[in-house]
Amino acid sequence: MLFASAGAASSGNGGNFLIPNGTFVVELVIFLVVLGVVAKWILPPLQEVSETRRVRISSASQKAEEARAASQKVLAEHDRVLTEARAQARAIVDHANQGADQALQHGRQRGQEEYDRLVKASRAETAEEGRRAHEELIGRLDTLVASAAERVLGSRVDVDQRRALIDQAIAAATAGGAG
Repeated sequence: MLFASAGAASSGNGGNFLIPNGTFVVELVIFLVVLGVVAKWILPPLQEVSETRRVRISSASQKAEEARAASQKVLAEHDRVLTEARAQARAIVDHANQGADQALQHGRQRGQEEYDRLVKASRAETAEEGRRAHEELIGRLDTLVASAAERVLGSRVDVDQRRALIDQAIAAATAGGAG
């Protein structure tokens, strides 16, 4: 019977499916109530959390962009300082090389001056030694001439009596040695 009354109720509309029945209306009212509850109490906290996340993401993105810009500034400053340091290092090395070249030239000049001084002193000393040896030889030459004359003559020669003759022989010997 139950089935018969349900069939009669459904055929009571005349079988028109476009006219809503009571179940549809109840379901529509429940749907609208659930939709109202969701819109009033569930959707605002979800939107608030979503907005908070959006703001946080936007803030983090902005901070990341600022950090990137700051790191680029620091990197540019680092490059500038490094370039300046390299230029200063090159200048210091160039200055040191110039100083070393100047010191080398100064050392060479001092060495050459010392060499010239030593050669001059050596030449002067050699000339002085030669002059002394010459004077000593001249001083001893009279006795050598007298000794040679004694050997040739076979008799003793008095140096004091024959001084003029010995001096003449010495002058002839020195003139012949110099010529």
